[in-house]
Amino acid sequence: MIHLISGKLKEHGNEFYIENDFFGIEVEYAWTKKKWQWYLYPIIDPNRHTIKYYAFDNHKQKVRFLEICKIQGIWWKSWYIIACLDDKKVKQAIEDFDIKFFTSLPWVWPKTAKRLLVELKTTLEDSDVKKLSINDKLLKNILTSLHELWYERSNIKKQLTLCPVDLTKDNLPEIMKRLVENL
Repeated sequence: MIHLISGKLKEHGNEFYIENDFFGIEVEYAWTKKKWQWYLYPIIDPNRHTIKYYAFDNHKQKVRFLEICKIQGIWWKSWYIIACLDDKKVKQAIEDFDIKFFTSLPWVWPKTAKRLLVELKTTLEDSDVKKLSINDKLLKNILTSLHELWYERSNIKKQLTLCPVDLTKDNLPEIMKRLVENL
């Protein structure tokens, strides 16, 4: 599967394709860049018996998309649109518990918007991670290791904020033990 591609965006009716010198792939793309380097996320579409690629302008959007994907009851296209929105607007909407902001998006109804806000409000923001006073490399290693064991990143981050042990490399075995016990 493809996760990063450089090329040109071609539009045929309602369909978008990213084409480079070697091949072209159909993507879901909501923005306007015609020539770029896109981050892709493949999703298997059982209805069409194919793989649908979602194209993102930057890696941060793709990461947000993966976090939002964990929320049940929301359609893929809604996840995609939310992931590509401006960070400041989304954070403000979450802070204000602004249901109208999310219901203005396609395929998001009031009940879904409420669930979405509750889920997004409980996830740990990047600014909260910085408050942990933990080395970025150590944090990444902890998240990667536990995520590969099927633990959710948001739960890992939440438990790190509650961990009574100093978050240093020297205490890594104790940190990991406490995390696994509490996840």
